[in-house]
Amino acid sequence: MVNTRSIKLTLVLFLFFLSFPLPAWAYFDPGFGGYLANSIISLIVTALAFVSASVVYFFRTIIGQKLVLLWQKNKKFHNMIFLFTLGLACIFFGTLLFSSFSRLSAIHSHLLGTKIIDSQHMCQGYNLYNGKLIDEEGRIVKKWGHDYLGIIDNNGDYFAQEHWRAPLWGRYTWNDKIIWEKHFPIHHELYLSPTGTIFTFTRKIHHYNNYKVNFDIILEFDKNGNQLQRYSFWDHLKEFQPYHNKFQIDAAAPIIFQPIMSLWQETFHGEAYDYFHINSFFIIPPNPLEGKNPAFRPGNWLINIFHGSMVFILDQDSKRILWHAVANEIEGSLEGQHSASMLPDGNILIFDNGVNRGSSRILMIDPLTLKIKWQYTNKNFFSESEGFVQALPNGDFLVTESKKGHVFELTPDKRIVWDYYDTTTNGDGEIYRMTRYPKEMIDRFLRKDITK
Repeated sequence: MVNTRSIKLTLVLFLFFLSFPLPAWAYFDPGFGGYLANSIISLIVTALAFVSASVVYFFRTIIGQKLVLLWQKNKKFHNMIFLFTLGLACIFFGTLLFSSFSRLSAIHSHLLGTKIIDSQHMCQGYNLYNGKLIDEEGRIVKKWGHDYLGIIDNNGDYFAQEHWRAPLWGRYTWNDKIIWEKHFPIHHELYLSPTGTIFTFTRKIHHYNNYKVNFDIILEFDKNGNQLQRYSFWDHLKEFQPYHNKFQIDAAAPIIFQPIMSLWQETFHGEAYDYFHINSFFIIPPNPLEGKNPAFRPGNWLINIFHGSMVFILDQDSKRILWHAVANEIEGSLEGQHSASMLPDGNILIFDNGVNRGSSRILMIDPLTLKIKWQYTNKNFFSESEGFVQALPNGDFLVTESKKGHVFELTPDKRIVWDYYDTTTNGDGEIYRMTRYPKEMIDRFLRKDITK
């Protein structure tokens, strides 16, 4: 006889996984087809839910009663089940231990700290990351209390966020005295523009299609902390949506599932869903393409968006979208990329994470044709999130492989001339981004420390 309760359970599980996005996976979906239910991941999850419910039904109604009778009558069966379970547990934990040991071995097989490989071809300077300033040999020469998104101004002032006490961020002196502070959350970026203003991102929750959703806001401040302009993606949502496939949250959540949605968000996700997730900002510099396309006028905004794997240039005045590179418009496809910038020759430099691909790339793209002009790949090079690449004055690139706590200087002919692993947590720390500053600039501030 068919168990109707099991059939109902199967249908409920099926609809449950179709009805809303699972944030942990959605957050890393680069946007090919949606947040969850419209993506390949959603099909797999839904299929697993359906199969799991079917298996429960099968064992409960067909095999379950026979196993109970066998268990009650046969002590040898007890021993067989025990040994089988023990064997599975040994395999599981053995695999887990082996994986952990292999990972630690891989970490410690590298030279922790700094390795100068070719000093003649290095770009001289000091490196800032996580509130620490290190020299080319990895020695800490300066530390600040605020350790996230740090940038150093030409006069030695320091802008940063206190990572563990967010939403506190502000402007501080070279000696870490407060000039001014703000008490609202920012994320991903503090950018000092060529005109001396500060750009950063914040978010605001809006109710969108029965979901609580964060929409990013770009803010510009002067150096005294006065807000100059505010650009909300919520206000401009319809301008960006034609460039990406629909996310699942673009389809309204059924009202019947609203209580479940709210409970899921509060219990498991802890916050609203994240719609676009902007992660870098850059001002277009003077370049040889200025007269060929209005997008490349100096002062325009180059922004990088994680969900949907999209890069845009906005007009600095009207904020109209003038240029875009989206996902599979780039050969090999962008996958959750970071750190888009324009080089002096007009090419676009990108850290392409390769979220689904499982390996990262550094790309140099011709913005007129979207063709890849240069790229760096390596089977061991991968940061599933974060990541940063800085073009250095000598033509090299400073690459931050964030999740491994690894930074290296790469020449145009793809040679690594400087290699650094963070040693503060046994080489297993994260470096959101490392930025190199000119040696002469930092030496000037260090001398002031000595003479005061």
